[in-house]
Amino acid sequence: MLTRATVIGVAVAVLATGGLATAAVAHSHSSSDGAWSGVGGASAVKKSAATHQKPVDKVPALKAAQVRYQHQSWGDSTVEAYIGIWAPTGWKKVKLSPLEAKFTSPNGLWNLRVDATEKDQLLKATADNRYAVIKASVADFHLISRVTGSTRATNANYQGMVFHHQTLTYTYTDPTRGPRLVIDRFVSLDTNPHPLFETTTGGRPQDAAALSAVTTKATEDFIRLP
Repeated sequence: MLTRATVIGVAVAVLATGGLATAAVAHSHSSSDGAWSGVGGASAVKKSAATHQKPVDKVPALKAAQVRYQHQSWGDSTVEAYIGIWAPTGWKKVKLSPLEAKFTSPNGLWNLRVDATEKDQLLKATADNRYAVIKASVADFHLISRVTGSTRATNANYQGMVFHHQTLTYTYTDPTRGPRLVIDRFVSLDTNPHPLFETTTGGRPQDAAALSAVTTKATEDFIRLP
């Protein structure tokens, strides 16, 4: 059952990151922006979006062909989990925790967050819970798609294995940045039905094709040791 604390935690994560709803259902990240006052629930968030004018955005849509990738990693398998993925070249990495990192483009419009915290729930249930929380708490929420898929692992450490994933793609309105698009993917490995990691890619609706490509690239070469 979704608790009030769960809804508040995820809503704070969405607004604090400018489009990335990546706080796990079971935990949240602290925020000091005061976007969520705890009074009025989801309606308070939706009202705040409606009282701001949408900013003028003149940056052309990001194209998948523009994005180059480099292998990014964090952690140390001798003292903590080692995690690696393919991330867009030039996007600044910030390590948020031993298992989580965020990559942000130089212009601040696009970002990728990877959380390698294993989930106790099954893959579908994890996606179900995230969908329910986001729908209830995010301004102008619109679900574009929910897709079940699979991706063959390319990292040599996972040779012959397959990633299975549930992917939520949706839009919402950020109070200061206007329309945002999020691709939130929960991924399990091979026969294990529990999510091994989550990727969340954020940008504008017009960046959808490129953000989808970033999500795919980050998925296929993911590695966590141990």
